[in-house]
Amino acid sequence: MEDPFLIVKRDAELSISEMNRNLERWKKLASGTSSVAKQERTAVKGKIMNALESTQGDILDLEEAVSSIELDRHRFNITEDELRNRKSFIQMSKDQCEAVRASLNNPQYSSASTSISIDRYTAAQQANNRSNEVFIEKSMSQQQQIMREQDEQLNIVGQSIGRLKQIGTAIGDEVEDQNQLLDDFYSDMGQTEKRMQSVQKKVDKILEKVDGKKQNLIIGILLVIMIIVVILFFST
Repeated sequence: MEDPFLIVKRDAELSISEMNRNLERWKKLASGTSSVAKQERTAVKGKIMNALESTQGDILDLEEAVSSIELDRHRFNITEDELRNRKSFIQMSKDQCEAVRASLNNPQYSSASTSISIDRYTAAQQANNRSNEVFIEKSMSQQQQIMREQDEQLNIVGQSIGRLKQIGTAIGDEVEDQNQLLDDFYSDMGQTEKRMQSVQKKVDKILEKVDGKKQNLIIGILLVIMIIVVILFFST
């Protein structure tokens, strides 16, 4: 996409070129006294005024573009030298407009009535320029306020994300600790089960070697021992 500044710049250059060309024609017609010459001179002056107004509108657009670049230098890929060149072009265009106004107001080329008309037009144009400048300043202030509010909101979001990250890390650590405890528990249970199986085998062998009454006595003793072992295991 082409830089909007360059598009407006070309329009401004064309308007300035047309304005200067018509100004030279207007000056040459100043010596004419015929009604035809006067009519042509009036028509040429109208073209100059239109070109002047168009150029001033382009200058306002160019100034607004430069102001936007200065507000957010990171967004636009514009070097410092290029920015200075753009400001220089804007100032040169303003000087060209002032020179044209001076020529139109010069008694050498215009009558008193024409000068008064030009002065009124200039005053109106200056008032319009001041109104545009106030609007631009207000818009820039609002944009800066919006950018500050967005920065504050981004900071709040960043802090919330940081807190969520800390909570997530803490939950992960807790899950790891619980998993470790479960692993230890299952390991102890496995060892206890193996011990119980070993004791059961020994009991079976003993029971095979003794009679019924002794078996009952031994079973009772073993049950008491197993209960004591289980109690001691869970109490620890």
